[in-house]
Amino acid sequence: MEYKNYFKNIERKIREIAKEYENKGFEVIIEPQPNQLPTFLKGFQPDIIAKSADENVLVEVKTRKDRAELQKFESLAQEVNKRENWRFEVVFTNPREKQFYTEGYQTLNENDITNRITEINKLIGINSYEAAFLLSWATIEAILRQKINEERTETIKKPTLAIIKTMFSLGLLNQHDFKRLQEVNSYRNNLIHGFQQPINKSLVQEILQLINNLSGRNKEYELIEWLNNADLENYEEIYSLYRTVKDKQNYGLFEIIKRSDKIILKANNLDETIEFNNDDELRKFGDLIVEEYMDDMDAEGWYAFKKEMEKDD
Repeated sequence: MEYKNYFKNIERKIREIAKEYENKGFEVIIEPQPNQLPTFLKGFQPDIIAKSADENVLVEVKTRKDRAELQKFESLAQEVNKRENWRFEVVFTNPREKQFYTEGYQTLNENDITNRITEINKLIGINSYEAAFLLSWATIEAILRQKINEERTETIKKPTLAIIKTMFSLGLLNQHDFKRLQEVNSYRNNLIHGFQQPINKSLVQEILQLINNLSGRNKEYELIEWLNNADLENYEEIYSLYRTVKDKQNYGLFEIIKRSDKIILKANNLDETIEFNNDDELRKFGDLIVEEYMDDMDAEGWYAFKKEMEKDD
């Protein structure tokens, strides 16, 4: 039965991803034949190839149990990602981030990161924003290399931008942090290569937020992990979760429980719950759902679009 469920979960996720790309205007082929693939992919059959005028995406779908196989995709991901308008993506049906600290590698440990954050805040306090920025970015690079090193790949020695792209391709980095890290990396390049690059207090504080996200020190990390474990299967479940959070009412699998000064979110398919201290924290979670799942559309427009596409089927 477990073997059967494994393939059922994989097939369901493949169909879901294929539909998402079709809705974005891509030409989608599930399990493409060799003659439907470019020559540089000889000998490899992805689960999905999605093609458009601007971008071509290869998608491989795995479960959390397949994490040990990530290394064999490393060279393939690098080969695909370096080609113009091509991207390789591994999607997990039920991903769970692992703790990122490793033994035996000479990078920052938890205490080092805590001390770095203290030093960064001191630099902010004396308005030394460029120095705070550079120390913040060095800390981010250390955390990124620790996280990728967990997968036992050679990517740890690669340039930072290559690590960021690979982590996103392998499902180790959420979309929000991926986009922002790319932008901030360009600021870092401008600054250290002698170009003018305005650095202000709010930017440094945002990088501190990224440090906390990546090291699992803040609420957003917990929320992303909960969303991953919820393994939302379709747009109805995503929208039900969004409405539960926004309206503070129960929809579908999701339930809001109010206890004294806490707001608790529960999903029927999960043992873990999330606690929110106030309505503002709950509202920000709703914004995170939109950002992670709704293709830069507002929630109502996204849901109407999904409904209409389903009718067309």
